[in-house]
Amino acid sequence: MLTDIQNTLLVNDSQLGDRLNTAVSEGRRSDFGLLLALLSDDARDLPRIEATKDEQGQVNWRQFFDLPQASPLYAEEQDSIRAPQLSALATDLQQDSMRLMLAMRAEPLRVSPDVLPYEVSSNLSPRTQARFNGEQLNSTLPQDPSRMLSIIESVRAMA
Repeated sequence: MLTDIQNTLLVNDSQLGDRLNTAVSEGRRSDFGLLLALLSDDARDLPRIEATKDEQGQVNWRQFFDLPQASPLYAEEQDSIRAPQLSALATDLQQDSMRLMLAMRAEPLRVSPDVLPYEVSSNLSPRTQARFNGEQLNSTLPQDPSRMLSIIESVRAMA
């Protein structure tokens, strides 16, 4: 018997039944790719999207999916104008209106571009920390063969 969550969300591959097998046997690559992407968190399993590229050869995904701008790290002029409005909505307990305003533009982390306190910066995701430091998040993992050798030796010692 499936719980309410399992009825609405894809929890495991048994919920798909034979859909993966029939997609393969009937040669429907797009359906197979979509079903596999639903099951896996691996980015290599996600379906490919063909999008137009700009002059630098990059795809503007925000424009492609009509997404708003990224959440700001520092306050701008419009945030100081919006702060009293948010306070009034919170005071009047108009939670839906306040959520809508925050969804349209999230609150910035900091009023000025000074360094964030350690308590805040340590709780940020690695991508946000890199963005905050003005760096690109390196997607490749560092390779250290000596570390891998010590792991293999410790596994052999346990066996």
